[in-house]
Amino acid sequence: MKKFNNEERVAELEYKLICDFIKLRGELGLTQKEMGEASNTIREIIAVIETQKKHPQINTLIKILEPYGYTLSITKIEGE
Repeated sequence: MKKFNNEERVAELEYKLICDFIKLRGELGLTQKEMGEASNTIREIIAVIETQKKHPQINTLIKILEPYGYTLSITKIEGE
C-alpha cells in the first residue's frame, strides 16, 4: 500500500466519497436535476460536487442524500 502524506490521503478519501456519490446517483437512475429537485438543491450544486470544483460541505451532502434514505457515516479506513 502506498504511503500518502496527510493532504494526499484526504484528497484520496474525498475522491472515493465523490465516486460513491456519483455511483449512487447512477444506481438510482437520477439526473443531476432530478436529484437536486428532490433535495431542494440546484442542479449546479450536484455538478460542482461531482466535478470536484469545490469541497462538498457535509450538510449539503446530507441534504442531498436524505430524500433517498442515505446519509454520511464515519467508518474505519481499510488497512489502518
